[in-house]
Amino acid sequence: MGVIRDVSWGLAAVVVFVSVPARAQAPTNDRVAAEALFEEGRKLAADGKYAAACPKFADSERLDPSPATLLNLASCWERAGHTATAWATYREAASTANAIGRKDYLTVAQRHADALEPGLSRLTLDVATPVEGIEVLRDGQRIDPAQWGAAIPIDPGPHTLTARAPSFKSWESTFEVTPGGSHLHVAVPPLVRVPSSIASAGPAPAVAPLPDASPRQPAPQPGGHRGAGAGFTAVWVLGGLGVVGLAVGTGFAIAAKDKYDSSIKGCEPGNPNLCYPQGLSERSDARSAGDVATVAFSIGAAAIAGGAVLLLTAPRRASDAAALPTLEVAPMMNGAMLRGSF
Repeated sequence: MGVIRDVSWGLAAVVVFVSVPARAQAPTNDRVAAEALFEEGRKLAADGKYAAACPKFADSERLDPSPATLLNLASCWERAGHTATAWATYREAASTANAIGRKDYLTVAQRHADALEPGLSRLTLDVATPVEGIEVLRDGQRIDPAQWGAAIPIDPGPHTLTARAPSFKSWESTFEVTPGGSHLHVAVPPLVRVPSSIASAGPAPAVAPLPDASPRQPAPQPGGHRGAGAGFTAVWVLGGLGVVGLAVGTGFAIAAKDKYDSSIKGCEPGNPNLCYPQGLSERSDARSAGDVATVAFSIGAAAIAGGAVLLLTAPRRASDAAALPTLEVAPMMNGAMLRGSF
């Protein structure tokens, strides 16, 4: 049992049915995939979709090389307008056919290659002043230096040439190749060397700043008032403590008066100091509330006074923060004591 590959669709006035002798072993996965790709390529080519068909034939040839596949691939490239690629593929098919003794394949491949050769467009690449490490690429593919200066067949259409080398600026040019045997000469200009200071420059080393002998002024603190931020915060704290102390003192003072007024009802009429047990208890509660009110008023007043002093004496520089006044409010019997350093 053999595999039949029909190449008649792509070869004008030639009908060739290729019979590949059956191998003793079972087909490998690559051969199975190659046959499937070959059939897809044939269908696409029959519909005139050569841009999609040619890659299918190329993949089939890569997986399972065959002269018949090469002939179909060459014909596909020819119909797609890639005449130089088609010519080279016909030549490869002829060489393969000759190696396996298939004179029919050889004759077909040579005939089509000879027919294409006179109309091939060619490119001569001149690299007059090559530098060390230079690479020349056409459409992203490296051109071997052996091809420089030779008239090499090239497919019609747009192309891009790039020349690059270490320590040199890259050069790039685009050009259009017209079909019908045109011959282009493209000269790669001398590459421009990148200044050594730029080429060898790595990441800039970190440089420590020189010490500044001039006195530094601290950045203004948000909401600051003449002094350091810490001092200003202390002003707010003392002010808040003073307000709370006054509020607490007011509350207990009102409570003390209410208790005292209520205790009078438990005393002898006309003699408020001679009281019954209920009156004495309320009188004691009134005295205690009054003591608390006195202490709270004293603490509040001392805190407000301390905040005012701190606000007026806050240091102008951050370096003076250590010299901030220190205040301490110490509650005492029937009052409070404000102590500290200024």
